[in-house]
Amino acid sequence: MTSRTDRRRLALPLASLVLLSAAAVGAPWIVSVPPNAIPTDGIIASMPPSLAHPFGTDSLGRDVLSRVLHGARISLAIALLSVALSTSLGAAYGAFAGWIGGRVDTVCMRLLDVALSVPRLLVLLVVAALWGALPNGSLVLLLGLTGWYDVARLVRGDVRALREREFVLAARATGVREARILLRHVVPHVWPTLVVTATLAVAHTIALEAGLSFLGLGVQPPQASWGTILADGFTPGGARWWLTVFPGVAIVTVVLACNALGDALREALSPRQVAA
Repeated sequence: MTSRTDRRRLALPLASLVLLSAAAVGAPWIVSVPPNAIPTDGIIASMPPSLAHPFGTDSLGRDVLSRVLHGARISLAIALLSVALSTSLGAAYGAFAGWIGGRVDTVCMRLLDVALSVPRLLVLLVVAALWGALPNGSLVLLLGLTGWYDVARLVRGDVRALREREFVLAARATGVREARILLRHVVPHVWPTLVVTATLAVAHTIALEAGLSFLGLGVQPPQASWGTILADGFTPGGARWWLTVFPGVAIVTVVLACNALGDALREALSPRQVAA
C-alpha cells in the first residue's frame, strides 16, 4: 500500500490533470461559443480578456477560452494516443530482446543504439518538413514511432533481471511454456516501469506536439491546439499576450503535473517491483 506521504504527492498533480481533462471533455458546455466561430462584424477581434471573453479573442474574433479548452482535446488526444503506441512498441521490443537474450538481444540493442543516436526532435522536424501538412493521425504515428526507444531499453533491463528469478525458474521447471511465463509471470512486474515511463512521456509529447504545431508542422489551422493558438499570438500586427499566456499556462501545467505525477508514481510503485 502507498503511504500517506505518497498519496499526498499523487493528489495534487492527479487532481490538476483530472480537472483539465474534465474541462476539455466539457468544453461545449463550459463555453457556448464554438472554437472556430468568427463574428460577422469583426468588432471583437484582438480584444484582451474581458467579462464577455475571459481569455480574450484572436485576430479573427474567435474566443480564446473556447479554443484553449477545445484545443486541450486535440493536444491531449494526440499525446495519449502516441504515448500508448510508443509504450506498446517499446514494451514488446524490450521484452522480446530481454527474454530471448544472447545474440538476438545484442543485435536488438545495437539497432536501438543506432536509433537513439539520432535526436528525436531532428527526425520529427525533417519528416514533418518533407511530408508537409500532417493529418492528426499521421502526427500520432510520427510521435509514437519515434518515442519507444527509451521504453524498450528500460523494459529489456527489467526482463533480463527477472528471467532468472526463482519464480520464473520454478514455472519453467514445471513445464510452463516460455510465452506464458513471459506474459503471465514477468510482464506484470514490468507494469510499474511502463506506468511511470508513459506518464513522463505524456509531458514530453505535449511539448513536442505544441512545438510542431507552433511551427506549422503539426496540427493545422483552423483546428485549435495549444501550439496553433500560440502561433496565432505571433501573427503580424503586434504580439497579443493573452494568446501566448493562456495556452502556455495550460502546457506548463500539464507538463509539470505529468512530471510530478511520474516522480510520485516512481516512488509509490518501487516497493511493488520484485526486489533484486
